[in-house]
Amino acid sequence: MSPRTRRAGLLVLLLALAVAVFGQYYLGHKHEFMWDGVLALVTAMLLFGWAASRLEPSARVRTEAGKGFSYYVQQFWGLLDRDPARLGALVSGLGLGAVVALTASHRTPDARGWDLLVAWLVSVGLVAGAFVHWRALPGRIWSALRAGVRNPEWALMLALALATFLLRAVNLENIPYVLSGDEASMGLEARAVLQGTSTNPFVTGWLSHPTLYFFIQAAFLRVFGQSTFALRLSSAVISAATVVLLYNFARRYHGRLVAVVAGIFFAGYHFAIHYGRLGVNNIWDPFFGLATFYFVLRGLEERRTRDLVIGGLLMGSAVYFYTGARLIPELLLAYLVYWAVTERGFVREHAARLMVVFVSALAAALPLLVFFAGHMNDMMARWNMMGIFPSGWVDYQVMETGKSVASVVWGQFVKAALAYNYYPDPTFWYHPGIPLFHFLPAVFFVLGMAYALRHLLERRYLLLVLWWLAVIVFGGMLLENPPSSFRLVLSIPPAVLLMALGVTKALELLRVALGQPRVAASVAAVVLAVAMSYQSAHFYLADYTPSHQFAGMNTEVADRMGRYLAVLGPEYTCYFRGAPRMYSGFATIPFLAPDVPVVDTPSLTSDLSFIDAEREAVFIVLPEYTSELGLVTGRFSGRLREFRDKNGFILFLAYEIDRTPA
Repeated sequence: MSPRTRRAGLLVLLLALAVAVFGQYYLGHKHEFMWDGVLALVTAMLLFGWAASRLEPSARVRTEAGKGFSYYVQQFWGLLDRDPARLGALVSGLGLGAVVALTASHRTPDARGWDLLVAWLVSVGLVAGAFVHWRALPGRIWSALRAGVRNPEWALMLALALATFLLRAVNLENIPYVLSGDEASMGLEARAVLQGTSTNPFVTGWLSHPTLYFFIQAAFLRVFGQSTFALRLSSAVISAATVVLLYNFARRYHGRLVAVVAGIFFAGYHFAIHYGRLGVNNIWDPFFGLATFYFVLRGLEERRTRDLVIGGLLMGSAVYFYTGARLIPELLLAYLVYWAVTERGFVREHAARLMVVFVSALAAALPLLVFFAGHMNDMMARWNMMGIFPSGWVDYQVMETGKSVASVVWGQFVKAALAYNYYPDPTFWYHPGIPLFHFLPAVFFVLGMAYALRHLLERRYLLLVLWWLAVIVFGGMLLENPPSSFRLVLSIPPAVLLMALGVTKALELLRVALGQPRVAASVAAVVLAVAMSYQSAHFYLADYTPSHQFAGMNTEVADRMGRYLAVLGPEYTCYFRGAPRMYSGFATIPFLAPDVPVVDTPSLTSDLSFIDAEREAVFIVLPEYTSELGLVTGRFSGRLREFRDKNGFILFLAYEIDRTPA
């Protein structure tokens, strides 16, 4: 590379960085001129792409496909080692899965369901066992563990997993500061599993969510007690597993430095921390997405059947969790189609292996797929309710604003696409008051996107762009009220990886332009990742958490009320005056105080004969009904308590009467 080329590249690179910083700053401070900021970011992307074309080495990085191996075409029978016993295990597993599916779809609600869960696990084990060499497995695991002990990367991954877990599990009972109604609703479903009133793991329950996740939550409640901590703990655990998958995925397809930057940032990333602390299943989406792509693609590239089985089983299992995970098979299919189109002989080479993935996924998902086949309304419930077309939202907007359908949909896309750079989440689910990235991560995300678009024909970059874009479209543009963060959780891995690409590529190009050693860029990237991760974690724990922006006033009332009633104990009956704003059925109340009866009272009049004279009683009223409480205080002696929020606003009043009249 000539000095002139290096100088020109350096100049354009610095200009790209400056324009990107300016554009992101403009978005954050000049809200009335959003498109000016967007134009600046697009300009920065073009400049960065030009600089990369001049400063990058002419030799292309070897793509992941092939790895120099040449194998004969392997047929499906060969993957079973031409062993009739393995074929028998495969057929038996699929047959048992079909029996489980048909039985579950016709099982009466009062029948016990643990036999179905055990039978399903056996069926999955039989299918996996048809392909896995079990005798050699312990030796391989032991060899991997021995190699891992001597590998410093394992220590790094363990440290990342531990940091990720601690940032989500410490003080889990009180951060977020209230238990939301949706968390509590899932908790009540899990409690119903423990009580034996919810017995079928292969149907849908609350708001058409598959019930298998409630069985997992029930296990945590059984071990750690029926508390907010136990309800939320599974999200922290799966987050720790996710960062390990993120590191390995990034390490394989984008190099060690990108993996380190992505892993460090994910550990402290406020968006990931928040959903890693909630007792809902959204945060499982990144885990299933990364696991599917990592194992399936590695299995195809290295001809490793066990990876194909793992990837297929995890992809099939994703259907039992949040609806966003249903994008994963479609994304994988689109990626494989592109691979088949661009690589001659792909189908002939990998057809049998793809059948392994399909069979494994089918074995895992079959019971719920059969249920959905007979209950399409449950499968499409969220789309029918929140989709902008089936809900009639688009028609209403066209009528109200006079805009065209295309203009309305474009506005939806812009809001979703700028979730990481400009628009904050407007919902009670998070509502951080800032975009999903802080300033510097947002700048590098734009640069990483520019780099990925420049190399879009390479599959590893195509996957990141396609993954992020699919979530933005199907989880944002096509649903009401974007950018709703709870629908965009699946976009965390590609967004973090694109940001990490922006960091590493920008510093590498700068290093090349300045003629500095490679280690300088690596050290700078790690320091920058630590700084951005710390800023993000500090924002969540020190700024967002004390602000009490999560959930809403009614949720705070329900949480404080539930905790208060739990302290009073089961000898009390609560008479609640909250209608029509609130009712005792708000799920947070019965989850936190399951043994305290709560009776809704439409109004408090002179007739208080509904009070159970044989039980202790407490009256709880919302502040707008304070005057009605005077009737109770005038009739009964007792203790009046006020419950206020952090700003001193009264949430509710509680009057514990000393003795009810006989």
